[in-house]
Amino acid sequence: MPAEPDWNDFRVILALGRAGSVAGAARSLWVDPSTVSRRLATAEAAFGAVLVVREAREFSLTREGKSAFAAAEAMEAAADRARAEVRDAREALEGVVRIACPPLAIRYLEDFPGTVALRHPDLGVELLSGRAPVNLAKGEADISIRAVRPTDMDLAVAHSFGLGSGVFAAKTYIEAHGRPATLADIPGHALVQYAEAFLHMPPFAWIERFAGAGKPGIRVDNIDMAQHRIAGGQGIGVLYCIAGDADDRLVRLFDEPIDVIDMNIVYHQSMRGSVRLRAVLDMLIAFHIERRAALAGQQG
Repeated sequence: MPAEPDWNDFRVILALGRAGSVAGAARSLWVDPSTVSRRLATAEAAFGAVLVVREAREFSLTREGKSAFAAAEAMEAAADRARAEVRDAREALEGVVRIACPPLAIRYLEDFPGTVALRHPDLGVELLSGRAPVNLAKGEADISIRAVRPTDMDLAVAHSFGLGSGVFAAKTYIEAHGRPATLADIPGHALVQYAEAFLHMPPFAWIERFAGAGKPGIRVDNIDMAQHRIAGGQGIGVLYCIAGDADDRLVRLFDEPIDVIDMNIVYHQSMRGSVRLRAVLDMLIAFHIERRAALAGQQG
């Protein structure tokens, strides 16, 4: 079964049709004439037709050759348009940059799209929330904020920061039940605990050591519900400091965070030359650097 024509076959027909000779086509392709002749023979075998007629010094395209030449010109024009569009898209400060991040980040980044828009009016930012990791290689997002450091060589870490967790209680809970002064005072208090799916993460498993049979406790399957329960005075629990410290209904029981995990701002290497990605990435990094202490749960 003969091979199907490919772009190289169309290229040699394009060069021959424009140059009007094998020697001229060789010069435009930066090869020697014998290479052009071999490529022409390969193209004719792939097309299954004679494409060029040479008689003495005369050179002309057959009807089939003219059809192939017209198709080659259309392909070249389409490729040129695509290159221009891709270049413009990469070099223009316009369009949309999508940032995939955990639900917590959606909360502290809620003003970030507006900040970007003030500096770059034609540049939009979309925040995508979800627990499942996105595939940056498939274009599901442009930037990802994630706890797991990537091992894929095509993914680059632009910035890392610490995300601290602390122990919180509602002011109303403390008024009714007292404030634990040390860790030893936690047992016996009502606890807001996380569902089993969360317990592989150290900060959410931390409070399990203080739970026991017969002690009051509530289990929740998401962080927002945990904050709602704790703020409602239903028990002591663990929250990310950036969320708990910002809630004026809550008090952090101990100054130091109980855990700090490393978070990473990641992008795909194929986007390295994108001007719009670089602009958003630079602002996103600066945003996290400015809030480094708060994110890590460092008080004072």
